[in-house]
Amino acid sequence: MYEVVILNDGVETIINAVSPSPEAPRLSSGTIKQGINTIDSFAFEIYPNNIGYSKINTLTTLVEITNKITNEKEFRGRVLLPTPKMDSSGKLYTNVICESELGYLNDSTTRYGEYHDISVSDFLKVMLDNHNSMVAADKRFELGIVQITGKLYRFLDYEKTFAAIKDKLLDRLGGELRVRWQDGKRYLDYLIKIGEKSETEIRLSKNLKTIEQERDPTSIIPRLVPLGAKLEDSDERTTIKSVNNGKDYIDDPEAIAEFGLSQDCIVWDDVNVPSILLTKGKERQKEINRIKKKHKLEALDLSIIGLDFNSFKVGNEHPVINPIMNINEYIRITEKTTQIHNPQSSSMMIGDKFEDIKQYNLNNNKTAKILETVRGQINTTVDVVGNVSTELNNTVEVVNNTVEVLASTNQTVAALNAAVIDINKALQENTNKTLELAKITNEITENLEVTNQRVDKLKIRVNMGG
Repeated sequence: MYEVVILNDGVETIINAVSPSPEAPRLSSGTIKQGINTIDSFAFEIYPNNIGYSKINTLTTLVEITNKITNEKEFRGRVLLPTPKMDSSGKLYTNVICESELGYLNDSTTRYGEYHDISVSDFLKVMLDNHNSMVAADKRFELGIVQITGKLYRFLDYEKTFAAIKDKLLDRLGGELRVRWQDGKRYLDYLIKIGEKSETEIRLSKNLKTIEQERDPTSIIPRLVPLGAKLEDSDERTTIKSVNNGKDYIDDPEAIAEFGLSQDCIVWDDVNVPSILLTKGKERQKEINRIKKKHKLEALDLSIIGLDFNSFKVGNEHPVINPIMNINEYIRITEKTTQIHNPQSSSMMIGDKFEDIKQYNLNNNKTAKILETVRGQINTTVDVVGNVSTELNNTVEVVNNTVEVLASTNQTVAALNAAVIDINKALQENTNKTLELAKITNEITENLEVTNQRVDKLKIRVNMGG
């Protein structure tokens, strides 16, 4: 399904072919890891009998992986780290780690600059133009679609271009990067969100193999102390006491009831007005006091065999349904791991979602009820199995008794068979003796006839006076 090609100075070499021929080059293993706003990776093992074994060069060898079913490029990048190895049996092979094209942005560094009232698109172009001036043509990016808008005030320092994009744009404004090829050029898009909403279900008893749910409440602050700017000539800070009934803190009753009382502070250095500080504190506490929820799952990609329309792609949202765990919602794929020799089984990380404390409690209660229902069904099933077991035991006893009767009957039949054989032997002997007697009788009869003939002749002679 996956064809893997390496390129050196534009010369292609297939190292994993999609072919039934035993002579076709193949990798012993290969794993693609993809994510959002991350540098994707491809790791594989290659043996000396592969035509590309001696053509793997650090940073200069390019790698492309094509899905031959969809004809899409699943990975483009370069060799990052080849590691020759020998196993315990003496076999030689090389373990190779590759990075995707976003890794090219680590080949350049930004230059110091101060930018006032600059658009997001122009600021990203500044960094890409600087990157392109430092790298070879095959590592350059064109500015693509930019959906994030607004004016910026930013400083640039001396750091890797990818780190600068992440810090100055992604971490502060959100949004997601996408590398896109069009007309032979590589574009870097800066989108609000990549992917699409898919109707392909990930459902228990259909294609869901395993699922793990993590709900992380550790960032919740049941009691928040908002602090503003420092007071003049003092280290003491502005508080909300004067506008909050003498209390310098804000409580979240639902969080306290669920997780107990704990306290933390958040500082706003630019806020001097207590009422503004109170508003900011309430907004931040509401934002923070949500449960971060994510899932890790393994699912079968049934699109490979034509049973589903869409395959699983990073960024897409899919309906995930598991009634046992009270999961029935659209969840987004943020990470995906694919084995190129076993592509139907995909391991995926489902991205962070948030739920408030009330929803957290409701979900816990629903899950508890579902588990109680399942437990009752299991107990009922155990009872049924117990009854079936008792009936089976009774049946076994009947069968055992029947076996004993059959054994006794078999002995009787065997004895009768022996008696019949004896009778048949006696009848055969009697028949033989009867045949002998019949023969003797016939002989006597014949002798009597001869004798009678002779007597008749003598009578005739006597009567004639002879």
